[in-house]
Amino acid sequence: MEEIRSYNNLQYLTSSLIKLIILVAVIALIVLAIRKLSKRSKRMDGTTTSIIIALVIVAGIWFALGILGVNGFYLVPRLIEWATMFILPWVALYWLVRLIKALEKK
Repeated sequence: MEEIRSYNNLQYLTSSLIKLIILVAVIALIVLAIRKLSKRSKRMDGTTTSIIIALVIVAGIWFALGILGVNGFYLVPRLIEWATMFILPWVALYWLVRLIKALEKK
């Protein structure tokens, strides 16, 4: 019985790993295609390209969480909450110090 359970776990792990590799390959191809098209197009500037690439990467991370069996609807809000509680105040403090230094130079 233990052999069957370990085989199922190994099969699940292998299946998940293959899905993740395919997902990474698809995301890489999409990002490369977006970069190539943005160089050809005169209407797409660097900011638009960066936003589209960021959205593709975020969607890829979302799908990767689903493949790994992580509930994204639980994890993402917790990460946002953690970032706003611990990282955002330090970023705001950094820019406040830069503002004060810039005002002191004038």
